[in-house]
Amino acid sequence: MSTKIHTFLLDLDFPMITHMSAIDRFGGEWIGIAKREGAQTLKQLKSVATVESTGASTRIEGSRMTDDEVRTFLFDLKVEKLQERDQQEVKGYFHVLDIIIGAYNDIDISETSLKSLHNELMRFSAKDEWHKGDYKQHSNSVERTNPDGSKTIVFDTTPPGVETEDAMRALVNWYNEDRITPPLIKSAIFVYDFLSIHPFQDGNGRLSRLLGTLLLLKNGYPWIEYVSFEHEIENRKAEYYRVLVECQGNRPGENVSPWLNFFLDCMTNIQEKLRKKLSKQKRESQIPPREKKIFTYVDNHPGCNSSEISEKLAIPLPTVKRILADMVAGGFLTKHGAGPGTNYTTERVTRESVDVTITFHDIHEHHEFVMFDRYSSMTLKKIILNPKFEWKKPDDWATVLLQQGLCLRVICHDSKGGTITQLYYLGQYNTPYHFQPVFTIPKPIQLPLAMDGRDYYDNAYPVIIDMRLQGNESELKFDVMIVYDALT
Repeated sequence: MSTKIHTFLLDLDFPMITHMSAIDRFGGEWIGIAKREGAQTLKQLKSVATVESTGASTRIEGSRMTDDEVRTFLFDLKVEKLQERDQQEVKGYFHVLDIIIGAYNDIDISETSLKSLHNELMRFSAKDEWHKGDYKQHSNSVERTNPDGSKTIVFDTTPPGVETEDAMRALVNWYNEDRITPPLIKSAIFVYDFLSIHPFQDGNGRLSRLLGTLLLLKNGYPWIEYVSFEHEIENRKAEYYRVLVECQGNRPGENVSPWLNFFLDCMTNIQEKLRKKLSKQKRESQIPPREKKIFTYVDNHPGCNSSEISEKLAIPLPTVKRILADMVAGGFLTKHGAGPGTNYTTERVTRESVDVTITFHDIHEHHEFVMFDRYSSMTLKKIILNPKFEWKKPDDWATVLLQQGLCLRVICHDSKGGTITQLYYLGQYNTPYHFQPVFTIPKPIQLPLAMDGRDYYDNAYPVIIDMRLQGNESELKFDVMIVYDALT
């Protein structure tokens, strides 16, 4: 069923609501995570994310500067030396991002604030002096460059003058007056409409991504400053433009569900990236100072060899080779190749299996798996029921499911004798009105479970995972298939 929000239609269905709930649950966990990690870890994450965001957002618009070049430029170069367009855009983006992160609570969502942020974004470019901080004076349709160099209009933005002024006034008023729409949806729609209007002569793409960060921070998503949303969009640039064009091509009154689903999926992905970064930071904190120095160098220069490390860090080659061997054995580094071609990375080589299935039935109610180290895991994400009786509507099989009390019992045993048990009742994942008994688990089940309230990577490995299907009756009236992803 479509719902009207601002001037748009949105298919606000159960999967979308579930998606938003999962994102918000992470937000609820963040206070504890931030307290546990400490100020130094968060400072390092913020520094990396700021560079990634600045580099990615300007590259989306055509900049050629790598993250390493952005980092060197931002922290080693004085403003007076700005000569190239890429440098000017990078400095402007970094400047506004710094303003937003430092004072987002004090920045209201108004036309005055938007114009002020645009003025700051263009601050370091003399060529933008004539239009910075003011709405556009000329048409700025979004164009695609063809192989022969010609231009094709992808989307006609709102015309300059009164129409742009009216559209921006309506957008800002809607945002400030709407007290019903969930914050995530409001943020996504604001960014979408801003891009569609393209109110400024230049810099709309960069400013839209800065506004996304501003709105998320203002709406209670503080973790966003420690990971790069812009980097995620850069990695999915083709999809980003395709979804925008798919929606914008039906203006006015278009359905923006594809854009919102893309926005939410990006949020989920960067949450997972943040979790991985925190895990990586924890691994680094366990390394002695000299080993940490080598780890950091390898992390910043993946594919480097022992001679390069020795030369750059001024550590004797035999010492470097010994430390590298110990760190590979300890799982901190991964060794690639052999002989003169040997090189190292901080990424462990893993085998990923996607959409693997296991089936439980009367004869085979039990399955067992072994996780050999902290890098091995399973993610249960979907349940498929096969009722062994005739049924015509969801109430038929859903009632039997509840009567049987079917649940998945998971027991994890670690190598030190620790044990933890968790029950997952299958009925709790049943989404009303879905005719087929197929459930996507709203918050995927991560295995192995964590012992004694710790993180799962702190378990004493190997860990045995024992899964069993059980219920109130001895005879199961369903065959149950679990779909999962695995890293081994």
